[in-house]
Amino acid sequence: MTVTYDPHAHAEALGLQVAYQPLRTDWGLYVPDHKLVLLRPRMRASTERCVLAHEIQHHLAGDRRRTDLWSARQERLADERAALHLIDRRRLQEAALLSPDPGQWALELGVTGDILLAYLNRYARAA
Repeated sequence: MTVTYDPHAHAEALGLQVAYQPLRTDWGLYVPDHKLVLLRPRMRASTERCVLAHEIQHHLAGDRRRTDLWSARQERLADERAALHLIDRRRLQEAALLSPDPGQWALELGVTGDILLAYLNRYARAA
């Protein structure tokens, strides 16, 4: 698996602090007033990459929590924008030639199923 996008380096370049903290219901959480991303400790590397990329997109979009929950639209857009950074179209096409199983594609690309689905729903139509 070749990885090109490094969300930890991107977060650092944006001045975002990344910290690990047990979270009850979320894998990650963006805290806008502190330029802070909290990540659940001990995630698989591919999951952590995707969660951090997603939280970075909340930062870049200027998202704010609404009544303690992110809006469905903010969540969808954060997944789609993260997917654009995390998935290379050519590598996805190669993975699809090797296996008909989208789960295998996600493994090959080093992304979660949610990020792959976001990519397929949005960016594959435009390709």
